[in-house]
Parts: sequence; C-alpha cells; structure tokens
Amino acid sequence: MSKTILLVEDDKSVQKMLQETLEQEGFHVISEKDGDWALRTFESKEIDFVLLDILIPVMNGFQVAERIRKLPQGRDVPILMISGIYRGVNHRIDAKRKYDVIDYLDKPLKMERVIEILQECFGAEYPSPVAKKAEREAIDKKAPEPYASPDSHQETEDVEKGSREFRKASRRGTLRSVSFPELLSQFYAEKADGALLLKKGKLKKIVYVKNGYPVFIKSNLLNECLGKIMVRERMITEQECEESIESMKETKRQQGTVLIDMGCISPHNLQYALELQLQVKLFDLFSWDDGEYQYNPKGSAPPATVSLEGTTAALIYEGIRQKYKLERLKRILDDSLDDFVVPSPDPLFRFQDMDLDPEEEGYVSRLMKGDLRLREVLDLGIDKETVYRIVYSLKCAGMVKFQKEPDASSCDEEQEPPPVPPAPPSKPKEEKKPTPPPIQGRLSESGGIPVPTLSDLGRSTALSPEERNIREQLAHQVAETRKKDYFEILGVSKNASRAEIKKAYFSLAKQFHPDRLYASASAEIRNLAEELFNLISAAHDVLSDDPQRQQYEENLSSAEKRDVSSEVSKILSAEGLFQKGEMALRKRDYDKAEKYFQEAARLCPEEGEFHAYLGWAKFQSNPKSEECVRAARDELNQAISLNPKVDKAYLFLGYIYKAMEYREMAEHEFEKAIQVNPDCTEALRELRLINQRRKRKKGLLSR
Repeated sequence: MSKTILLVEDDKSVQKMLQETLEQEGFHVISEKDGDWALRTFESKEIDFVLLDILIPVMNGFQVAERIRKLPQGRDVPILMISGIYRGVNHRIDAKRKYDVIDYLDKPLKMERVIEILQECFGAEYPSPVAKKAEREAIDKKAPEPYASPDSHQETEDVEKGSREFRKASRRGTLRSVSFPELLSQFYAEKADGALLLKKGKLKKIVYVKNGYPVFIKSNLLNECLGKIMVRERMITEQECEESIESMKETKRQQGTVLIDMGCISPHNLQYALELQLQVKLFDLFSWDDGEYQYNPKGSAPPATVSLEGTTAALIYEGIRQKYKLERLKRILDDSLDDFVVPSPDPLFRFQDMDLDPEEEGYVSRLMKGDLRLREVLDLGIDKETVYRIVYSLKCAGMVKFQKEPDASSCDEEQEPPPVPPAPPSKPKEEKKPTPPPIQGRLSESGGIPVPTLSDLGRSTALSPEERNIREQLAHQVAETRKKDYFEILGVSKNASRAEIKKAYFSLAKQFHPDRLYASASAEIRNLAEELFNLISAAHDVLSDDPQRQQYEENLSSAEKRDVSSEVSKILSAEGLFQKGEMALRKRDYDKAEKYFQEAARLCPEEGEFHAYLGWAKFQSNPKSEECVRAARDELNQAISLNPKVDKAYLFLGYIYKAMEYREMAEHEFEKAIQVNPDCTEALRELRLINQRRKRKKGLLSR
C-alpha cells in the first residue's frame, strides 16, 4: 500500500515541485498552505509523513509540529522541517530537540536529499509508483454511482443536451485522420473561439476554446465525477464522499462546500480538486485513437470559477506524457526516422511554452538547431519514451516539422531573453448568466441588511499587485513601441541585412511571445501582449521583404511619426479612477465611488473587476431601491461574463441575494467565491453562518 505525505507549504511553486516529485516516487500527497488546515488534515487523515515548512500562514511550522506531537497519532509520525528563513545549525539542533524532527533542511531544497531521507525513513516499505497506479486503477474500475453527486448527473444531462447543437456543424472529422493533440494545435493556430464535441460510442465530451486555448471541458462520463477523483487522490474517504452526497441532496449545497464544513477538505484543496477534475477529463481524450469530432464556432464556454491552466503546447505535452505509450509513439514516428527535425520558421509556433523541466529544455534547444535527423534526435539522451513524447509533442504543437533536408534558413541562436513574469489566466467575454427571479419588493419587506465596507473586503484577487505592474509596464512598452519606426522596433540600423533583421526579430519574438503572458486574468494584459508581438512581427515582415522595405523607407522619409493610440492612456487612467473609487468606498461616499467606477468601466469596458465594483457601489448607494439593486445585479453579472475569476463579483451578488432573502441563491454565490479564491474569508464566514442556522433549524424541528 502506498504512503501518504502531508505537505505544508504556502509557496505555490515550491509546493508544486515537491508534490510532483513525491507523486512520481509513488507517494500520495495532500498539500496544505496554512497551519490551521494542516492540523485539521492531520487529525482527519491517515498521514505517514509530514513535510513541514516553517514560515506558513495562521500558525508557523514550529507551532504545528508542537500540536502534532501532542496528538496520539502524532507522537511517532516522521516530520521533516524545511525553511528559507530560519537557517543554520542552531535552528536544526533546536527543532530536533523540541519536536523530534528527523531532519531540518534549508531552502532551496536538494530533492535528492529529500528522497534519501524518505528512503531511510520507510526502508522496505518505500512506496512504488506501480503499486500506487494499481491502487488508483482499482478505484477507477469501481462503479461510479456511489461517488457521483447530483451535479455530476446534471453535467451528464447537459452534455447530452448540448451535443444536439452540433448536428449542423460544418467542421467535422474523425480522430483517426486528425488526432486530438493535432486538433488543439489547429485551434491555437486559428486563435479559435468555440466548442468542440468529441464522441466515441456513448462517450461524449465538449471542449471549449478561447483565443486558441482550451479553457473548459464537460463530460458525460460519470467515472470522472469530482467525488471519485478526490477519493482516488486520498483527499477524502469513500465514506466521506457518500456522506457529502447525502448532505447535498438534503441541503442543495455544492459538494465542495459540504466537505469543507465537514472538515474533510480545505478551500485550497477544493480548488485543486476542481482543477484536477478538468485535467482528468481533458487528458483522457489523448487516449482516444478513434472517434469523431464536430466543431461549433458559436459555442461559448460557461462562466466557470475554475478553468484549464496552461498553454496549448503545455497541455499537449502533458496529455501525450500521460496517455501515449512508447509502442503507440513508435507507430506514429518511426516512418519519419530519416527526416530532419527542423524548427518552425514562424516564432508564434516555434516559441510556444511547453512547460519543460531544465533537462528537457536543454534537449529541445539542441534539436531546434534543425541539423539532425529524427533517428539522431532520438539518440541525444534522456530515456527513449521521454524523447519520443517530447518530439511528438513538438510536432503536434507545430513547434517543429519533419522534412527531407536540414534547416537551411536557421539563424544563429539568440541568447535567452529574461523571462516575462506570468499572470493568472484570462477569460474572455462570455454570455450573460440567466436572469435571476425578479425582486418584487423583497428588499422593502426586509429593509436590506448591513453590508461590509471596502476596508473590510480588500481588493479583488482578479489582479495581484505584481500583475497590475505587468499591465502598466506593458502599456508603457506598447506606447513607446508605437512611436518607433520598424528599424527602431527591431533595434537594427537602416542598412541592416536580412539575416540581422531575422536574428533581432527572433530574439524579440521569443521574449514577447503571447504564451509568456497567456495566464493573464486581464483582457487588457492579453490584448497589450498580443499587440506588442504583432508590432514586432509587422516590422519583420516588412523589412525582410525587399519591395515592401523599399516602399516603407520611402514613406518613412516623407511621413511623420505615428500617433500613439489613446488605448494605453485609457488603461492607465482607468486604473487611477478605480483607486479613487476604492478610497471613496472606504469613506462610504457611494455616489462618488459609483462615478469613478462608472468612468473606469467606460474607459476599459472589458475589465470585469471594474464592473464588479461598479455594481457594488450601485447597491451600496441605495440598498432598498429595487431599481438600484437591478442595476447592481446587471453589472455584477456582466463582470462574471467578462471574467469568471473575479471572486468579489460572486461575493457581492451573495450579499445582495442575502439582503433580498434569497438565501439559497446567496449561498450558491458564496460557494462560487471560495472556488475562485479559497482565501475569501468573507464568503467562508457567510457559509459557516448559513450552515449554523441550518443546523439550529434542523435541531428545533427534531424536538
């Protein structure tokens, strides 16, 4: 039987690295980011090992270790402490003496040492990835019904109903002629928006794409229900799953919220489970070597609180890594062994982000020189199966192609540019949610409710301060680039050769490829990044074509410099107005706040966060007015349509429905808020209050 590690780490990148490494070793890993939920999880789960960071929220690692040692099941459990702050011999000696930890490691961690400690700890009981896989497969083979919630059954019905909308689809085919990863690449190339229906027998899935990226997926396969995935990952037990489903049926709440109330899962692990469920649904499609597809360009993704993360190329590689075995890859690639593997001449494809580790990056850099045949590429190092997967992923994503001759047009490799900081995923505009029931005097009956001020609520998680800085930097960069001529954009002289132009272009294209900012939550960031890339590409296209270059130089000598578009100044002005609106809300000057937010939304109508706060200001200005409430609700629904990741939009709607005494609707909005942002303490507090009232009412009725 595999072992379970409780990983307590609040740094997402470190947590991800540790979790992936430990799971590859064969461990089940339950990750928590704060001390409170770490203790709850330890008390409710069977934990075999604790990997504990010191500097974590709520209570630090020393306090967590002390509390664990006081529990009966925690007296002998192995604890490994890690820290990037409390370093040195004295801390190590003190931790071993006070908390009986098996070791105390400084960050950055050497994973070889972590694995060595685990091997020493478990000895002959060290888990096996094969055994772990067998355990998961045993759960997968079980009938889905005990795990399937009412929401899972509803999704099955939605997929069956939605599949009928594809009957008149003009674009269709089979997965024998075009594989699923190749389909994803086609949509990326087209920057497509729409919905893709895939069918194999009775199995049906709908993949939604936005701007060429897969963002959401629905499935009629009950085996992919949330409950089964959480049980398989040992996040909850089968008994907890069944109990949560019974409570769902009784209370009409969502399964995740029920499990949080039961103390079975933290808000952060609920978000992780929902994201994992989307990945399971998507990656299963990579195992389909047969089936049919139909594409509807008018299909739109539902406003979802969670979405598929990663670029198209990264999802293609992960799907192939999980589902393509060596034998299948050999059947596909071995006919091309004598072909040269050459990089795509188009930087849009060549420089996609495939989320490789450093060793894989080095391997790809070598084969991207375009001077090796496929059989030579396969002998460059790394194990055979990994090599086949990488090469096939590169080909499916359009990053390389196979041809009979080496790459004659390859320019000298440019130096790696500094990475552009990523931001969270942006979700383009969606259709509005169905209109809720009319209010019809409910507010006048209840007289409204006290609602918190902005100082209590804080800023939305839609954009972090770092991401706002990225938006401002990009805006300035686009503004400066628009002022330049094409030679200045590429940073070359006016007598630069075609080779010099190409080299400059490739260097800039790699640095400012849209994939590097794919994860942006803001429409403005996404649009600015794409515009910058397009300006660089336009400069290359004109200057590398002799007739166009000659005409451009003639126009340049007689024309004035281009005016800078007002779009950039609009973005910066809107942000300033938003900040003034925040200050007005803190002072409870709701009329002034509404005016600021109204102007910010006018300048940047695609920014969901601006509409969310505009709706909140409208409601606060007169919470007893049905007209104001309707207007506020419309703005909040618009915010969700533009960006389903604005947690405050759901929170504000929840407060409004609570004021209207639509308690069930309020509860659903609070549930969505914590799915978007597990740290939304206001929504968690409201859900706890609702659950307490429900329990009191049930207790009174049972007397």
